[in-house]
Amino acid sequence: MKAIAFELKGRTAFFKKPDVNANIYFTYSHIHKIALYGLLGAIIGAGGYAQQQKSIIDEGNSTSNQYPEFYQLLNKLKVSIVPHGDRGYFSKKSQVFNNTVGYASREAGGNLIVQEQWLENPHWTIYLWNDGSLEEEIFNNLKNHLISSAYKYLPYLGKNDHPANIEHVRLVELEEVDELCGIESLVYSKDVYFSTNGTYDNNPIYFFEEHIPIQLNPDLNYYEFDEIVHTNRKIKQTSSTLFAFQTEGRVIAFI
Repeated sequence: MKAIAFELKGRTAFFKKPDVNANIYFTYSHIHKIALYGLLGAIIGAGGYAQQQKSIIDEGNSTSNQYPEFYQLLNKLKVSIVPHGDRGYFSKKSQVFNNTVGYASREAGGNLIVQEQWLENPHWTIYLWNDGSLEEEIFNNLKNHLISSAYKYLPYLGKNDHPANIEHVRLVELEEVDELCGIESLVYSKDVYFSTNGTYDNNPIYFFEEHIPIQLNPDLNYYEFDEIVHTNRKIKQTSSTLFAFQTEGRVIAFI
């Protein structure tokens, strides 16, 4: 089976968590599926939330505007995300800047001080696989845009302050895994059961977990979450819902 692969990088990234803090806006530690679908949607020219809202205002609610267009088109696409940070983790730094737009704040001068937590120098290898759930025409259109670097809109990492670099786009072969000892990508925690000791790469154990958005609610389009993990611990057992393959010398899981 074939999949699309590419390197996704940036100087900074900001994937805003919906929980609002009075002093700072926090970021997820990795790009999540919704943000990745949005990035891919920009590449093929699919509409976003603004276009969805305009459609609702102009035409009323319908199945065609139940979701933003990018999500409507791509939500069946299987993705695998392989982090390249230190133990799968990227450093974060808080950035402070002023929003001087007059309506930003009711304070004197209309100046709002904004503090955001940004990822520094993130780098992921992204794999895209159509398991038959996505229309072949949509998948081929996405593949052609990626291979030719013909992007309809500028892709970015969470916000337009953070341009995305897409490099080394290629087609790869997905092969069955002979012996599943470990997974190098993010994976749903519900799909794997880890050994209590030992690692598949003989390095010191690391274990990262986070609740991240995995889909949009069909009624209100808010995030629905699940827990993902990234670890070098050996795998003891997997669920029947796990999609794991071997490619380019690594084992990856699709989410």
